[in-house]
Amino acid sequence: MNATFALLANYEIHNLVRKLAWDVHRKYHTGIEVTRLPPHISLKQPFEIADLGLLEGYMHQLADSINPFEVELTGLQVVPARIDDLDSAILWIDVQETELLRGLHNRINHELELLIGDAQAPFDGAAYHFHMTVAIGGQPIEVYQQILAAFSGRIANLTYLVQELALFGYDDKASLDQGYMTYMVLPLGKRTI
Repeated sequence: MNATFALLANYEIHNLVRKLAWDVHRKYHTGIEVTRLPPHISLKQPFEIADLGLLEGYMHQLADSINPFEVELTGLQVVPARIDDLDSAILWIDVQETELLRGLHNRINHELELLIGDAQAPFDGAAYHFHMTVAIGGQPIEVYQQILAAFSGRIANLTYLVQELALFGYDDKASLDQGYMTYMVLPLGKRTI
């Protein structure tokens, strides 16, 4: 199976992103399978793990060590991708990279290596791009360019306070329409209880 860590959107950003995903789907038929996970900013791409339970203690330590912080969503972007034998794309909201975000990505990669061994995943490292996914596949890239033109004014320069960390689990046969879930959610910062 696979797992990954992500920062969840607050309820205002959640609702805004989900309305956007719904409107994009209704107009361009992109599909809504990707919306099974809540809007989030991945801190790392999915990595192989034998047992999600092995990550529970680490998840608590990680969440406790991160105080709530602000992130900026700068605008919509289309990223070309080959999906189901189609030259398609990913529609995502760009996240302004900060030292804190980059440090969390690097820290998680390092700590997971110490904890479980090889936790590498595609796109990890210096080129990792922070984003919040809106839609994936379902239409050719040309349609995604139309989507970007039609919806680019919807989300730009929004800031929100990140307060929750999520652990997502992916079954061995995970695809866009099945096999993954939100396994655990914790608040950021040291808890007193």
